[in-house]
Amino acid sequence: MSLDPAKHIFAPGDGEALQWSGPVSGRVSIMVDPTKTANTELCVLIQTLNPGEAVPSHHHERAEQVLFVLSGSGRVSLAEHEVDAGPGTMVHVPRGVSHSILNTGNEPMSILETTSPPGFQELFRKLDKLGEARPEDIASIGAEHDIVVQPPDE
Repeated sequence: MSLDPAKHIFAPGDGEALQWSGPVSGRVSIMVDPTKTANTELCVLIQTLNPGEAVPSHHHERAEQVLFVLSGSGRVSLAEHEVDAGPGTMVHVPRGVSHSILNTGNEPMSILETTSPPGFQELFRKLDKLGEARPEDIASIGAEHDIVVQPPDE
């Protein structure tokens, strides 16, 4: 089998770098997805949250996800459970289960995220094109990709 290593082997700093600002800001590097790695049934990305930044509470209607903390520290909520998460912490998020992440530390928190089936990475591409994202942008774009974002007061 002939293999293109550029589609399957990634050095630090590789990947499609995306970033958006505003009240809801973030950075993502998409490493593996169907637009780059043909015939894959998953998406792998690294999401980085600065101190105080958060991924709002949401759930994926059709996808399950594995979150693995690479560096930094924070709090991960999964349904009604909360856990302090540092390097090496892994969280499996089943389909339909609400979850959120908050960087509670003093340094960036990087999380390796694997999602199956893929598709959810398109949300990040759309946020990157916006440049500045508001909570309602995240909710609207999320809905296009079977992601339900809970309002902040839930």
